[in-house]
Amino acid sequence: MAETPRILEKPVDWEQMYPGRFIKAADFKGEKVTLQIAAVDLEELEGDKGKQIKGVIRFERTEKAFALNKTNGICLKAMFGKKVQEWVGKRITLFPTTYGGDDCIRVYGSPDIEKELEVVIALPRKRPFNMTMHKVELKAKAA
Repeated sequence: MAETPRILEKPVDWEQMYPGRFIKAADFKGEKVTLQIAAVDLEELEGDKGKQIKGVIRFERTEKAFALNKTNGICLKAMFGKKVQEWVGKRITLFPTTYGGDDCIRVYGSPDIEKELEVVIALPRKRPFNMTMHKVELKAKAA
C-alpha cells in the first residue's frame, strides 16, 4: 500500500524552501512571535567563520531551535540575567527584520519583564547602539 504524501503549506518566502533545525526569519511571516524557553545549550556550529561555539535556545511546542548571535544574547542577558539556566521557563518575543541587507531575527522583549528596558549593544569593531526590550502584553486566547 503506497503512503499518501504529506501536503505542506505553500511557501511564501525563499527561505521556507530550505527548512532546517533552526528558526529562520521567514518562519515568522512578518509577525512577532512569543515562545517559552525550554533549554539553553552550547553547540559547535559551522558558519561563515568556520566552526564556532554558540548558545542555542530550545523552546516549548516547537522543534526548531534558535542559534544565539551576540546581539540577541546581550538582549536576553539584560532581561533575564547572566545565569542562563535561569532563562528556562521565561518567554521571549522575537521578530523578523534585516541587518546588512540580510533577513535576521531580533529579540523584541518579553511578557516576563516589568517594564521597557534600554539595552546598549556594544560589539567588537562596531559602533555601540541601543535597543529597547519591550514589555509584551499577550492577548487572551478565545475560548
